Amino acid sequence: MSPGPSTNPAMSPSDAFYRLPLERVAVVMIDFQNDFCSPEVFDGAPATNTHNAQTALRANAFARRAGDLGARVVYTRQVLDFDHLTDRQRRWETPDGLCAAGTWGAELFVPPVPNASVVVKHRFDCWQSPSFTGLLDHYDIDGLVICGVELVCCVLYAVMGAAERGYHYLVPQDLVSGQDPGDQTDNKAVRDFLRFNQAERAVESGDDILAGWRQQLPGPGLPGPDPR
Repeated sequence: MSPGPSTNPAMSPSDAFYRLPLERVAVVMIDFQNDFCSPEVFDGAPATNTHNAQTALRANAFARRAGDLGARVVYTRQVLDFDHLTDRQRRWETPDGLCAAGTWGAELFVPPVPNASVVVKHRFDCWQSPSFTGLLDHYDIDGLVICGVELVCCVLYAVMGAAERGYHYLVPQDLVSGQDPGDQTDNKAVRDFLRFNQAERAVESGDDILAGWRQQLPGPGLPGPDPR
């Protein structure tokens, strides 16, 4: 068995990511849901989620192209369900909170691309969802492209969880977002953290990732050799 991509100390994180065959890469679409992305939640008042809506559309277009190349695509949905909360969490939640079970707000803002999977999580951290982790294990996923909202919580949890668990991952800056007022404050802080702390993983755009994949493919739509 040949060594995996991470065993070569001279290999950068991005080089290791691009060596993975595409069937072992998942595009993770974090919480592109109505409550976070749809202007309708403001009922005619000025919307503060316009960047989330734009990001969702860009990310869905990227996911479709990535799926056509052979990557897996998985959408997460944050669903507030009191039956899945701890006693402490139930003390401070309200039944009509964001993405409450059975509501329009909990539904996806964008339609899943063909052959995608949709999983549910009950808090901010997708890594606490057995459906999510089980799906990655089932497909032997080693690489992630992390897209989604909100930057300051759900996206950040996804990134830190991927790092903790040893995944190869990239975060395209144009495919992650947060509420508009945070662009110069907390959203910017998370983007700066990624750019300064994880510079080789915080790529500027999904187009950069598609270009990197195409350079590795031996033919149109074909996966590269398994590096393991």
